[in-house]
Amino acid sequence: MSAGAFTVGGYLDGRGRRMEGTAALITGAGSSGDFLGTGAATALLLAAQGATVGILDVGEERAARTRTRIEEAGGKAVTLVADVTDEDAVGNAVDSFAFTAGRLDAVVNNAAVTPKGDIKTATRADWDRVFAVNATAPMLVARAAYPHLVRSGGGSIVNVSSIAGLRGFGTGAYGPSKGALQSLTVDLAHAWGPDNIRVNCLVPGHLYTPMGDQGGAEGREMRRKANLLGLEGTAWDLAWAALFMAGPESRWITGTVLPVDAGTTTATGLGMLSRLTAPENGEQP
Repeated sequence: MSAGAFTVGGYLDGRGRRMEGTAALITGAGSSGDFLGTGAATALLLAAQGATVGILDVGEERAARTRTRIEEAGGKAVTLVADVTDEDAVGNAVDSFAFTAGRLDAVVNNAAVTPKGDIKTATRADWDRVFAVNATAPMLVARAAYPHLVRSGGGSIVNVSSIAGLRGFGTGAYGPSKGALQSLTVDLAHAWGPDNIRVNCLVPGHLYTPMGDQGGAEGREMRRKANLLGLEGTAWDLAWAALFMAGPESRWITGTVLPVDAGTTTATGLGMLSRLTAPENGEQP
């Protein structure tokens, strides 16, 4: 491994202790196999960095799989099963984890669902369900976590949005719900800053994850080409950003909406088309 692979406080393979002695709760952190989503990857990475991790998921088996992976790697984890739209269940889960871990220092609001149709075809019930999971649930989790974060002397809330909240993709309720989450982020950052609670939002691009794996090999290649680096993003790219925002290095950052998208949202359709159709010598057509 080259010297450039080493980072302050750890290594690219996840070893390090920048989260030692802390407790972090991640929603939607269950997994169904080796193909990890952003929640499971974030849970594994934070545990590898020393945190006691709360794996909050609606599925007991999914939560148990992530916990097993963490424990097999020598980490500490607690499984919590709850529907994040159920206020009482969320409150009980957060309180239980804080009691078991002895504290709460970070929350990653990662759980999300996608709609069944676009604006023309989606039912009102589907619209409400997407907003309940993607926008209301992060508020419920944050509100339940607030007193525990205060008792720990402050902490970090990391909301996981999407570039669909910044750009139009015809995603029905998904984009608007993720835009609402970005607005919630800056509002909570303003309200809870005096309590030393930082609230930031990560905006992932076209990641290759179970949720983002659509369109087969052709769709996967198209998403890779849609960013400025021409590199495929994975759940680990989001997890490393979440680690930074959850950890002590970001102590002076709050109210930030940070794209983790290889520059996708900085480009225009015409600019990308021009780039993809440019001659091999690099001249613009």
